[in-house]
Amino acid sequence: MQNFTVDKLSPEEISRLESVLQQRAKPSPLGGLFWIEIPEEILAPIQKEHTHTCGPHYFAVEIGEDFISFEFLVRNFQRVRCDCISPATPAQKVFLLERAKEIFSLAGVEMQR
Repeated sequence: MQNFTVDKLSPEEISRLESVLQQRAKPSPLGGLFWIEIPEEILAPIQKEHTHTCGPHYFAVEIGEDFISFEFLVRNFQRVRCDCISPATPAQKVFLLERAKEIFSLAGVEMQR
């Protein structure tokens, strides 16, 4: 699984989710894109080694007209290519899914469609 996506959302649901993301994630200069920072304690060993050179590490969240998508790829703000950019570990996937649940709950939107 590369992304977790919920689609067929109403404009009102998108608005509420985006409002929560504005508070709980870091907005990107690109509209509709947000960053969720990954706590150091669940970084993979290579990511921990690269904390000072590549960190912080994060997940991308994209929100569109009728969908929200959580990407299971660990990225960093410093480099486009590095060994620390990798698919999420099992613990990182759990972390991101828990954040997704929290975002949906705070927005009052059901995750299941």
